[in-house]
Amino acid sequence: MQNVAPWKRFRPHRRGKLSDQTVYEDETIYTKARQIVDETLHQVRSINEKDHSVLARTTRASSLLRRRDTHDDIHLLALLLLQTPAAARAQDDMEKHRGGYRNREARLFELIDFNDTFVDTVLALDAQELDNFVERLRHEQDVLCSRLGVGNFSEKQYEAIVHGLSREIAVYLGAKIEGFLVRMTSRAQDARGIDMIITDPLTKKSINVDVKTHSAFHFRLVDLERRRKLDEEDRLRCELAGFCRLRSSHHDDGIHTVLMRIATDRLGEIYNFRFIDTKPLGVLIADAIDNEGEYLI
Repeated sequence: MQNVAPWKRFRPHRRGKLSDQTVYEDETIYTKARQIVDETLHQVRSINEKDHSVLARTTRASSLLRRRDTHDDIHLLALLLLQTPAAARAQDDMEKHRGGYRNREARLFELIDFNDTFVDTVLALDAQELDNFVERLRHEQDVLCSRLGVGNFSEKQYEAIVHGLSREIAVYLGAKIEGFLVRMTSRAQDARGIDMIITDPLTKKSINVDVKTHSAFHFRLVDLERRRKLDEEDRLRCELAGFCRLRSSHHDDGIHTVLMRIATDRLGEIYNFRFIDTKPLGVLIADAIDNEGEYLI
């Protein structure tokens, strides 16, 4: 059997094999995004900055594009491509220096910015564009990073990004369908591990949600038990419930976060970043709010 890259096996959906004709066909959102990328990179060439490295240039270009008023799918896709080199470097740095390092916060926000733009891009795209979005984006990233001579995400890193964000997007859309009020968080809240805030419109109770894949949820609980933040009984209770409330570790600010396990074997399959059936997710969210919900200010 032909080897298939892990992210290709995981990504939401695929229709056939990408050919050169489909990649380079005229007037697609990808050719338009490439043009915006090139134009923006050209505009920042004349900016008087001490750092003239390629990474500094793509970072300045992404900042320039982000400040513009236009935020349609094409501009978001262009922004996502421009953010790729810095985010790929940040991912490498985070993995190499797990114990912390001087520029950790800056690298963390570069990853958050990339992830936020990924989510915004998916939400802005038409349904038919999502069929091969993950594969097309990977190709465009490879082309841009190769042309600029900078590193890209590895296959494993890209798989992990798609794996996590597909669940985050599916929860956001599914919670809305199930009648909850949902708000994506700010960069500062995201840095604290809060992906979104979900509110029951009837009771007005809310939870700060940190979406976790099946394995990430389990290993986070195991780590918390190892560090004596949870005892075994609490860990087992959380494993059974599929959610777990934790107090923020940031300066005892009293903020609680609810880890929520998004496992397709229990909640159903995700197709093109959406749950096929949102009812099991609705039950999980309602249970989490009933047990851990608060009246947030």
